[in-house]
Amino acid sequence: MSTVSKRFFITQPWIGSSDVLFKLKQQISLLAESNLPVHIIGQPGSGKHLAVSHLHYLDKVNSQPLIVSCVNQWADNCAIKKLDSLIAQSLSGTLYLKNIDALDTGQIDAIKDYWLNLNTNVQAPRLITSTTIQKHQQALKHTPQNSFLYWLHYHSLKLNIPTLAQRREDIPALIAHYKATCQHIAKLQIDDQAMEWLKQYSWPGNIRQLKHCLDTLSILSPQQEITKQTLIKTLPVIDDVPTQYSGTLSTSTRSKNNEFLTLLQSLTVCREPHAYHPNNAATVQHPVPVNLQKIADKSHPALVRALQYVEENFKRPVNLSEVASHACVSPSHLSFLFKRYVGLSFKQTLLRLRIKTAMTLLREDPLCRVTEVCDDVGFSDLSFFVRKFKSVVGVSPGVYRDQHAKHTSEASRGRQTTTIS
Repeated sequence: MSTVSKRFFITQPWIGSSDVLFKLKQQISLLAESNLPVHIIGQPGSGKHLAVSHLHYLDKVNSQPLIVSCVNQWADNCAIKKLDSLIAQSLSGTLYLKNIDALDTGQIDAIKDYWLNLNTNVQAPRLITSTTIQKHQQALKHTPQNSFLYWLHYHSLKLNIPTLAQRREDIPALIAHYKATCQHIAKLQIDDQAMEWLKQYSWPGNIRQLKHCLDTLSILSPQQEITKQTLIKTLPVIDDVPTQYSGTLSTSTRSKNNEFLTLLQSLTVCREPHAYHPNNAATVQHPVPVNLQKIADKSHPALVRALQYVEENFKRPVNLSEVASHACVSPSHLSFLFKRYVGLSFKQTLLRLRIKTAMTLLREDPLCRVTEVCDDVGFSDLSFFVRKFKSVVGVSPGVYRDQHAKHTSEASRGRQTTTIS
């Protein structure tokens, strides 16, 4: 059987803002620039159809058809005839062949030459195939090299669809989407502990299973408020969350988060009092740049990449879009990460980093000029620099420099007097 689908992606967009999903959409955008065949690898229920629709929407105009055909429904010994018919239907649109691994040995050789000829035919439709991760891996490791999956691995562009377990951050957004679009799910009120439990579950059936669980809860649960106990009672199958999860963060996780937050604060927080005293010298914050390698494995990887990029480039004009592009996330998601983990917006973080660097320069060189420091840390306007420095530190840059120089000189004379005595 085959079906024609138009504007499917417009009505069913990707849901979520995780890094994994953002990278998937980036890859789809790149693949859409070529007319080469694409082989999609993904678990059932993970969104292979949605990826196909996304590719078609980016690559073709709305009037061009998307033809979907399931290979395991083809009759024996008719691969070329069936493919001819599908090509005729899809015209210059997109032809999606599901379960391509179902081709038998007799059909494989007959279709290969046809496939290769289509690659160079600009009038041919965009060809997309799909299979599961297990069958793809099996074809590469154990199946004879004349298998079609093995052949596809080297004759098509590949697109790996992440599982729901790989994009757990998107689960609340997916649930919110189903609540907004399905009247029977809209009544569910999932508390924080139940939501965390859902995020920890492995979801072997992926998004399709999540939707089925929400359907089941809406019908079988007598209560609109869904707790962890309600989940386990109504859906015993999801009672396999790793034992280390107890509804709250483990001691180890809390410790890592605290360490991460401490190091982030050392990057941006200017705690030093404006009246600098020698006995405070031991408590001076870490000089910038902070070694972010220490926190690379303890935080959101996109945020680490963003902070590293900001540290390397804060002395020149940088904006949120530029940093987000380097970190491989959307600007809106990066803005969310800064507010969640750093506690400051991107602009505030950049401002604090520049001011903290200025504090270090003013302390280290009592003879430095404020205008030079302003330029060195990335400010283009002196009055703006002075105003922001005073709002964060408490005094102007010049006063901060002079006070520090004065106390350093007094401390030096004190040490000399002690030595003479």
